[in-house]
Amino acid sequence: MKFIMKNKLELDDTLVPDLFIVNNMKNLQGNDIKVYMYILYLLKKGDEIDLDNLAKDLCITDKELKSSLEVLQAEELIIKNSQGYNVIDLKEIEINKSYTPKFETKVNRQSVTEQRRKAAAEAISESFFNGVMTLGWYTDIGNLFKSYAFSEDVMIALFQYCKERRALNKKYVYAVAETWHNGGVKTFEQLENFLDMYDKFTKIKQKIVKALGLRRNLSKYEEVYIKKWIEDYKYEFDIIEEGLKRSTSTTNPSIKYVDAIITSWYNKGFTTIEEIQNEEKNQNELEQKKEVKKLGDSKKKSYQSYSQREYDSSDDFYDDI
Repeated sequence: MKFIMKNKLELDDTLVPDLFIVNNMKNLQGNDIKVYMYILYLLKKGDEIDLDNLAKDLCITDKELKSSLEVLQAEELIIKNSQGYNVIDLKEIEINKSYTPKFETKVNRQSVTEQRRKAAAEAISESFFNGVMTLGWYTDIGNLFKSYAFSEDVMIALFQYCKERRALNKKYVYAVAETWHNGGVKTFEQLENFLDMYDKFTKIKQKIVKALGLRRNLSKYEEVYIKKWIEDYKYEFDIIEEGLKRSTSTTNPSIKYVDAIITSWYNKGFTTIEEIQNEEKNQNELEQKKEVKKLGDSKKKSYQSYSQREYDSSDDFYDDI
């Protein structure tokens, strides 16, 4: 008879790099940390990781697991490949990074711009990373300056914007930077104007979706029309809403249909609702006058077409009575 111990006590340790705790953990939610820690544990044991079993073991849904895996990818903790995922060796990555950030270190060779950018990077480190920003972030900041030519104030505002949305990860930072760049942002004044316009656009877009009773988000092609009304035509929502009201007579009104109405007003030089209403009032009065004239002409034509009888004598007239 042979005795077999099927389960052994789990007395080993799963090591978690300090780099993860310092750089990544504060950006993750509970499920994200659970998934990452359990992956490290399974890798240590050499077990093959099955995503279906992973969700069950952690008592989370497949949707929650998928979301956490996307977050871990954005944090550059794992990378997806054709067969599954690879776990990034944080220590190796840190060692392979250049110890010197991509800012010129020799003071006598630094331009005024380089000095300001370096100071901005240090300010970002102090404000958003408790003074221990990784060298990788310094490199990214240098790349952002080079790619988008942001002013130092805009660069700091970029990290503040992402921090406030609890999304201070590289993927989100680069996405926001690209959006600002496409909006023509370089200076802080341009950023303020862009954010004001973006906020206005977002609120008007939500009102339009609600007014049209849409149960979906607008496509990027439909958003182009709205940006035209706001940025090119300089119209406030009251005029846009007036255009939306005109579309209620159609079945399944579209943004393109509303655009035809609003563009016609713009081409006529209308800037207020009063001008639009006055024009429609004049148009209605003109239509009414045409109808009255048409009715009068019809009666006149009917009267003129009546043939009168001719009498040879007055006696014949009285005979008909």
